Amino acid sequence: MIEAQVSEAPRRSRAQAIRDRVEIRMAVNAAGPAIAALLKENGVDLPGIKWDDVFPHWLLATTGDDIIGCCQVIPSKPFGYVECLFLRKSVPFKLRAIAIRKLMIQSVATLKLAGCSYAGATVAVKNYKFANVIEKFNAVKTFSGDVYVKRLA
Repeated sequence: MIEAQVSEAPRRSRAQAIRDRVEIRMAVNAAGPAIAALLKENGVDLPGIKWDDVFPHWLLATTGDDIIGCCQVIPSKPFGYVECLFLRKSVPFKLRAIAIRKLMIQSVATLKLAGCSYAGATVAVKNYKFANVIEKFNAVKTFSGDVYVKRLA
């Protein structure tokens, strides 16, 4: 008689469970107002922008159906950009860290698939903690400056 061995599925650690809660997906156009609200919550208010056409340039970090973060991925050659990486202020620290990491990894992968050789990003001087996170991804600071915007409507 052959004995059947029943193997249990490996148990997930608490850290794995938290990591698995955060999913990265491409934003569809209907997510535009949610992206605008997330930026506004983080102090970026750009009045007059039409947020009805965000596909395919935005990535979302989600937990279930809730959008907890976003970033804009702008492929161009020879280098592309990752901009406007923001998370909800109410998201717990560990979940924020995981969402930032996953958004950055997916952004870089998206730029690589688009044929970019380098990825660039703008980080506010006062946001030194985030600059430290980016440096952990082997990015180097090239210069400091101000960011200007001009409405084209």
